[in-house]
Amino acid sequence: MVTVPDRKETIMAVSAELFATKGIGPTTVRDIGEAAGVFSGSLYHYFRSKNAIVDAVLARFMDDIGSRFQAAVTRAGSPVAVVRALINETLLVIDDHPHPTKMYQNDRQYLRDNGLLERVDSASRAMRGFWLTAIRAGIADGSFRADIPPEVFYRSLRDTLWATMHWPNRSRYSTPEFAELISTLFFDGFVVNHP
Repeated sequence: MVTVPDRKETIMAVSAELFATKGIGPTTVRDIGEAAGVFSGSLYHYFRSKNAIVDAVLARFMDDIGSRFQAAVTRAGSPVAVVRALINETLLVIDDHPHPTKMYQNDRQYLRDNGLLERVDSASRAMRGFWLTAIRAGIADGSFRADIPPEVFYRSLRDTLWATMHWPNRSRYSTPEFAELISTLFFDGFVVNHP
């Protein structure tokens, strides 16, 4: 017998895949029910609406990013080590959550129009804080260049990392290899003292 938590997990998993492949707007409750093996009317026993499923999927996604970033900051030492750890964790999140990543990237307008974006954006601002704190600390201790504004470096790095999910050659590298490539790319032009 399938328990309620298991059924909810199934619904969330199949919904995330449908939202990522079809788009949130075009995906119907009936589509979700068929994919989850549940009558569409029965979905309302688990979630009050399609948007409640979207919200639950994205909340879990953002919570995982926050937990990973906090752990990375806690275990890393120097500002350079923190930024490297955040690069690695971002790539791992993309690997582990491809469907929510696509939902967030491809359906921002739907999320905005349906009042679902503020919570995600609020969590994103918290993630931004991890990056900027490390970058500013690196500027303060002389590890990073002071002539490049922290926000410019952060946005360039962040946008590059999230865009890599669309790169056709991304799968040629393991996540640690790819994280090292991205770190080298950015730090060779950003680290003050080259080895």
